[in-house]
Amino acid sequence: MKIGIIYHSESGNTRHVAQHLAWACDGHLIEVYDRASYSRITRFLMWCKKARSEEKTEIEPATIDVTDYDLLVFGSPVWAFKPTPAIHSAIDALTGCQGKKAIAFSTHGGRPGHANETFKQWIESRAMNLIGVIAVHQKDIENEKITREIISLVPSTKS
Repeated sequence: MKIGIIYHSESGNTRHVAQHLAWACDGHLIEVYDRASYSRITRFLMWCKKARSEEKTEIEPATIDVTDYDLLVFGSPVWAFKPTPAIHSAIDALTGCQGKKAIAFSTHGGRPGHANETFKQWIESRAMNLIGVIAVHQKDIENEKITREIISLVPSTKS
């Protein structure tokens, strides 16, 4: 099974989880970068405002061809109780995603809010089949039990 792990990370927590998952499941990492430039003072406020209103942003890479993957995994930090505009744009930028199985995870420092439901909406709007979603608190990034829970969402490669 070929697994594509598409994620956006700012503090490194989401990247860390994505790397653990890639190592455990032999997945291919695709990091998405937000190309918007804000000052350090306004960055967090602008990003939260955009996340809350489910806006998209300009990303790199601008398009992501996932035709060759059997399973897609999406990862994002939670900002204002939602996944980031960058991962929203990444899901929108996919080609070859229709009918694919998908998993989503978010990392957060407080509460995940509506992140799981929002991921579900975005993924299913692109005709993908969401088979699992999980939120990981930043204190649990190194928790082996949480890592196993995420890995358990990945269908067996023997099927």
